[in-house]
Amino acid sequence: MSEIRYRLAKPSDAKEIANVHWHVRDRYTKGFFLSLGKGFLKDYYKVILNDPWEIVICAVNENGKIVGFLSSSLNADERYKNIRAHRLSLGWAAVKAIICHPNLLPLIWNRYRMLGDNKSQFVRRNGVRVGYWCWLKTDDSLKSVELGQINWEILRAFGVKEYFFEVDKFNKAVYKYNLKIVKAEPIEEITLPDGRVRVLFRMKM
Repeated sequence: MSEIRYRLAKPSDAKEIANVHWHVRDRYTKGFFLSLGKGFLKDYYKVILNDPWEIVICAVNENGKIVGFLSSSLNADERYKNIRAHRLSLGWAAVKAIICHPNLLPLIWNRYRMLGDNKSQFVRRNGVRVGYWCWLKTDDSLKSVELGQINWEILRAFGVKEYFFEVDKFNKAVYKYNLKIVKAEPIEEITLPDGRVRVLFRMKM
């Protein structure tokens, strides 16, 4: 078992964080972001890591390699304003995926519409939101639970009383963990355009 340390991410970590997120496909092939490729993920995390409302915690092994991360937004509305402000650069980053897979265009259009003022919501749009929680398959995955606890403590230190997150039901282990172990409250169930069933959770501190 490798020694793991934790730290806050910085903008220069975008490439490594994107790599960890990309390798989620080693276990789960579904997901809009994964379909856009590693290059898009890198540009996406450049935007996220420069957002003052974002908290991204990295798990780093003894070689200095990022093996896991967990992202949270202290203000989900501000997060989406930031993404809207970078929609042209992120759209350009998605062009390669669209050229290779034109069938992605409707999904991308749906996500673009979600950034506007409409009722199409796949994720929580306000309050405190916990986002991606990723860990490389080759490292001690039990440490990812410790990463979640650290994130919880940081949010609590900021005075957070509750936060929201989403889990796709096909991800059975994570879904059961949050429902049975963490005791998070399911507040809504939605079906995504690609047929996945997603559950929106609320967690009180």
